[in-house]
Amino acid sequence: MAEALTINGVSLASYAFMASDISGLMTAPGRRGENVAVPNRHGRIRTSGKRFDSTEILIPLWIAGADPDTGELPTLAEELEEFFERRDQLLRLLYADELLIKYTRPDGITVQAYGEVIDVLDFTRRHAEPLAQVNVAIELYEAFWEDEDNVSQEISGESGVEVELTEFAAATAPMSDLVITVFGPCNNPKFQHGDYWVQYEGTVDEGYQLQIDVGEWSLGPGTGTVWTPSVGNITQGKPGPWLELDPTVDPFSITFTHTTGASATATITGRRKYLSP
Repeated sequence: MAEALTINGVSLASYAFMASDISGLMTAPGRRGENVAVPNRHGRIRTSGKRFDSTEILIPLWIAGADPDTGELPTLAEELEEFFERRDQLLRLLYADELLIKYTRPDGITVQAYGEVIDVLDFTRRHAEPLAQVNVAIELYEAFWEDEDNVSQEISGESGVEVELTEFAAATAPMSDLVITVFGPCNNPKFQHGDYWVQYEGTVDEGYQLQIDVGEWSLGPGTGTVWTPSVGNITQGKPGPWLELDPTVDPFSITFTHTTGASATATITGRRKYLSP
């Protein structure tokens, strides 16, 4: 399958708008924060737990006064008019309040990221020529790329069961936009991954569900019988999101403990995240 790149649904591989190089698309984010310099001491003291910063990608584009689908070129005068029409279309596209950038890999997997244009668009064009080049700098303010759709991992077993996170294994960036659904009956469910853990200290009765949105710090009844679980029953192991999946953790798994006295079932659902598309 051919690679594809779009912004808000508009292809950047047409005869009118063409990305000449996608090297800048591959840029991965750096981390925020600094290590600490101590007087009279060599080097620095490392501060752990640095979070990822936003990413800037650079896309060089050619704009031509041609039909975007067929590449047909009109007469020179019409071609120049067509060029400015295409230029204006591009400006309207790039200066939308929010940009959804989608990239399809050769294996058919499509990933996406949200961004905005952050720098001046400086066009390069010769006099009376119906084409120009421009470098477009876009900030991906959420730091990571992600799948178009959610994946879901089932976690089932008696207390202490460890489940390999096979559904999330392709990720290269941390994931905290996750929803855990616990299916009753289950008592005091706890989920641990690396240094992160989250526990609901309470009972989920049969026919009920407990939905834990770890990124939004909220609880809900899922699709089971309606009830109101209390956020006050949540305890967590680290500040920040209640739970985060880190693809650098080995083994890449999650441990499910509970006091049900029998097997219990939960799912963890979210989008895989990527440092680079």
